[in-house]
Formats: sequence, structure tokens, C-alpha cells
Amino acid sequence: EPKEFGDLPPVTAAAASDQKTVSIKDILTASSAEKTENTAHEIDAFQPILDFSNFLLIVLKITRISDPNDASFDPMKFTLDDKSLLNEFDELGELTEDFVRQFGYNLLKAKFLLDNYVVHHSNEEDTLDNNPWKLQHWYKEGDKSAYLKNSGGKDEAQFKLVHLLSMFEVSFTARQRKNYLFYCLFYFFRQENIQCINVDDYCNFVQNLAEKYVKDVYLNPENLNDINVPKPGSFDATLLVKDESGIWKIDEQIRNTHLDFNAVFGDGSAITKGIPLFVFNYLDYAIWHRYFEDLRGDPAKNDEVVSAFFERMGCTKFDLNMFHHFYFSRTRRSLEHYFPQANANGVNGVPTQEQINCFGNYAMIGSDVNSSASNWTPRVKRDHYLDASGKIRQVSVASLKFLIMLQQCKDNADLRDAGKEWLFQDIQVHQRLMVDLLLNSIKRTHHQTPN
Repeated sequence: EPKEFGDLPPVTAAAASDQKTVSIKDILTASSAEKTENTAHEIDAFQPILDFSNFLLIVLKITRISDPNDASFDPMKFTLDDKSLLNEFDELGELTEDFVRQFGYNLLKAKFLLDNYVVHHSNEEDTLDNNPWKLQHWYKEGDKSAYLKNSGGKDEAQFKLVHLLSMFEVSFTARQRKNYLFYCLFYFFRQENIQCINVDDYCNFVQNLAEKYVKDVYLNPENLNDINVPKPGSFDATLLVKDESGIWKIDEQIRNTHLDFNAVFGDGSAITKGIPLFVFNYLDYAIWHRYFEDLRGDPAKNDEVVSAFFERMGCTKFDLNMFHHFYFSRTRRSLEHYFPQANANGVNGVPTQEQINCFGNYAMIGSDVNSSASNWTPRVKRDHYLDASGKIRQVSVASLKFLIMLQQCKDNADLRDAGKEWLFQDIQVHQRLMVDLLLNSIKRTHHQTPN
């Protein structure tokens, strides 16, 4: 693998005259018949996850942070906002030939990595049984037809990476807030050979990154503002450190030793200051991860294992296909109170206005779900989402947390009077179980990955 621009093979006159070379004129004047003939080799269309200006900023940041001679560079002050693009280049002063060559090479390398090791959303419609997020690369062997091949292979790393990376994507849709992309690409730039990527190590890195986000950023009050949104620069300040040689690297270790979810986000005793979207998305990943590790959709798993799984969820068993087909839809951006505000009067165990504003009573739903659903009582929600046989059905592409709440409400309805399916005591139990999953579901079985 070339290490820098100068390592790239030169284009000689002989190479330029090679029969396989296609001139710009040939490309512009190619007939429609030629295009039709090659249709089978065209890459499926994907929706962009990044603007070119943001891509330039990420690569510029990687180039500067990787340069041991750039002592003046402070990554904490570097923003990925495209409005800062010209300012960041102005900060460089007079550009040297070496810098231009290195930056150009890094652009090529980053484009390769972005195309091959970051998820992209296909142009397919979001449907219940088809995950539109793809982690694939274009592969051709010999004279065989080219095809899209999973970048993570067929093993568990592929499934985990698709869920992890799409979780980041739906959490940080604004293209100037994709710090996670910088960390992923920077991870690869610190590898010896990108042609021999260890996908398991990469998966461990992204999983560690997600956990680091939750525990060292979102659960550290010093990193949050008055509405519990991470302060500017808090991600870099938490993740970027210098090693003994003064070289920047990513710190994957968890440093926060005081993980008190309720102290940061509330337990219903007072109205929460806010709970960021990433926290809900990470919980859904933790739930899916627990399913994947324990069951993996295997119908041969004995009843004891299945029962233990649902006991940890806090409800009785429902269709495992809900977990198998779950993915992070880009439509799931609506946060609603499961017990509605309009009915929160605090009478006979019903939550108060303060108590409904907590993690245990919030649920993510898809934007295509009936907008009036936020005013429905838990009983109406339960009845609405039951199928003809009385079982919970797939709700659009709603969160796993929401489905668990529906099943818990259904369980309670079989034991209690009408109107008492979802009381504050249930909210508290649900929050306790979900927080435990969020903090403890994913066990680190590997040391920090080399980066």
C-alpha cells in the first residue's frame, strides 16, 4: 500500500497508450449502446451521507492531526461545519508542495475507506423486512461479473457494523456534526495497511466508540449544557489524546467511573432537562445486541434462554422477528410520551406531569406513525398495535424499546383494571431495566484496538 503521494505509481507514456486506458473524449462520446451493455456492472445508487465540503474538512483535520511537524494544530478548535471551510484553509497560511501532495493522497485514501467501510443508505424504500443500510464494496474477480460484496464478510461483524454505523448516522444527521466519521477514518489512517483491514478489530473499535460516547460524554455532566446536549468540542476533548511520543490517537478506554444515569437525565422526580437522541438509539442497539448474542433468531434455542432474555427486557415473550428485522430507520425521529401528558394527573398511581418526563416513559416512533398517537392512552396504543390474533405487531420501524413497552402494557392489561396498564411504578421498573441494559448489556471482551 502506498504511504504517501510520492509512492503512487507514475503514469508513463506507455501506460497512457495502453488499450485499457479510456480518454476523456471517449467517455464523453460513448454511445448509449455501450452504456446499456455495461448496465449490469453499475453500482446501485446510494444516498449521500456527507457533503463534499464536510468531506474536505474531515480529511483536512486528519491530515493536520497526523502531521507531527504541525505543532500549532489544536484539533479541539477545529470544527466540521462547512461554513468554516475557508477559514480552516486560511489557517494553513502558505501551502507547501509536500502538504498539497499529502492532502491529495489523503483525499483518495479517505474516499476509498468511506466507500468500503462506512454504511450507505440505498435508494430503496424503508420497509419492515428490508434494511436499507448497506456496508458493501464493488467487487470483481477475473472475467466474472462485478457485484456488491459485504465489507464485513458474512459473520457477526457485518451485522454489528451495519447496526452500529447506522445508529450513528440516524443520531447525527446534520453533516457538520459527523464527528464519528472523523474518528472512524482516523482509526483507519493509523493502521499499517488498509488493504488488510481486520474487520473484527474495526467492529470492536466502533462499538467501543459508541460506548465511549454514552459513558464519557453523555453521562458526564461536565460535557453537557443546560439541556443535556454535548458542548462544542466535548467529543474531541474526550476522545483525542496524545501518546508518549506526542502523537494524537483515539482513547477508547472508559474514564468515567461515576455512571449515574438518573442524576444526569432524571428519574421522574423532576422534569428532565433533556435526553439526547443518541441515548435512545444506543439503547436500541444494546437491546438488539443482547438479542443477537443470546438468540440470533435461532428457533432451536431452548425456552429457558428465551425466557431469560425477555425477563431481562421486563415483559413476556413476543415475536423474535421484531428483533431480527429491526434496523435504524431515518424516519424514527419522533419522541413521544408513552403515557400522554393530557392524562397525567397523578391519581391512583397515574404519573404526574413531572413523572411522565423521564426516560422510562419516552418512546421513539417513526414519523409515518399516526401523529395523534401521542395523545392516545397506553390502552389505546396497545389495542391499536395488536394484530388480529391479539399479538403485538411490527409498528412501522419503531424502536425496540417502544415494542417492549407495548408488550409490558399488554401483560399488565391481563392482570389489572382498565386504565391501570401503565402506572408510574411501571415507568420506574422499565427505566431501571433499560438503564441496566444500556450500561451493562455490551461486555468488552477485547482490549483497546490498535489505532
